Amino acid sequence: MRKFVSVFMASFLALSISGCAKETKNDITSNPSDSSDAARTVDNDSTATAAWPDDAWSLSSPELQGLNSELLGRADKEIHDNYPNVYSLLVVRHGYLVYEKYYQGMAENDANPVFSVTKSVMSALTGIAKKDGLISGTDQKLSEFFPDYFTQIDDTQKKDITIKNVLTMTGGLETIDSDYYSYFTSPDLLNYVLQKPLSDKPGEKFVYNTGLIHFLSAIISETSGNSTKDFADENLFNKIGISADNWESDSNGYNYGGTGLYLKPLDMAKFGLLYLHNGLWDGNQIIPEEWIKESTQKQIAANITADYGYLFWLQTIQDTVNSKEYVTYRAAGMGGQYIMVIPDLDMVVVVTANSAMSSKDGIDTLKIITDYVIPAAE
Repeated sequence: MRKFVSVFMASFLALSISGCAKETKNDITSNPSDSSDAARTVDNDSTATAAWPDDAWSLSSPELQGLNSELLGRADKEIHDNYPNVYSLLVVRHGYLVYEKYYQGMAENDANPVFSVTKSVMSALTGIAKKDGLISGTDQKLSEFFPDYFTQIDDTQKKDITIKNVLTMTGGLETIDSDYYSYFTSPDLLNYVLQKPLSDKPGEKFVYNTGLIHFLSAIISETSGNSTKDFADENLFNKIGISADNWESDSNGYNYGGTGLYLKPLDMAKFGLLYLHNGLWDGNQIIPEEWIKESTQKQIAANITADYGYLFWLQTIQDTVNSKEYVTYRAAGMGGQYIMVIPDLDMVVVVTANSAMSSKDGIDTLKIITDYVIPAAE
């Protein structure tokens, strides 16, 4: 836990560092053979179906999959010029890995903390837990799982907080996100969350609350008899070829629900591809399709530009280059970590970044996707 707290807090305390990003291997657009993964193959048939990337990705050029290489090249230039914080940019189209670049000395096998992307993974695990009967439904109350935590509360309405309230950030409790240090160093995270005052009736208002998601991890651990990490390995990660070696835990042994997971960019792309295919992977329904649909449709308005599903951000992106708009959903983490799914384009985009740094102009890495990658689709 101490290691993660220091990493997490550093992202808030670090000063912006200027300098050029260092680019590393796997520039598919210029030379696919640069990849160190000998199992990868480049498919030059635009009509072929990409293989499921259990062990290795099928590669293709952007043009063969309907993407403009010039615009992707402009994204790369923008990263060099303005984003010394970016670690990677990956684009998957029609199941093919068509663009893969790493910066700042990072490479394909380097995992980094993805922060609140963890929340979207928790959404998936909650859907699997529901399928397996570990929870009966999203209307179940947290107090049913942890009655002892609700015996000494200042407001009985806290007993009404449901799993759906957690998934939609409508728990009604004052957020812990204004003071991460006190939260992460508290002896009991669940108790810390519940002791916050109830500022709204559960279910009525969106209030982003990292701490509340920790209940989902605790529920999965208690009902499955395994850690959330072990449950994820058995029921999700191993089934789609994700290798997640690090998921930080609290002092009670619960993996953090709202953050703490480390992932490789290629594994993030696999998670996005699974969602793009409505939870289906190579003929196996890993996550129930209905859960995917519920998770990625509007459950509540989050702000003036985005809505919220079950721990996924939903937003319609305006492609001003081609005068089009696309419905998208994304897993998003502090410091510019993104898994964006664009169903109408059959595309997944991944960005990872150093959370202790920022772009030179202070603009979020999301702009790379909206201004360059999406407009590259033809």
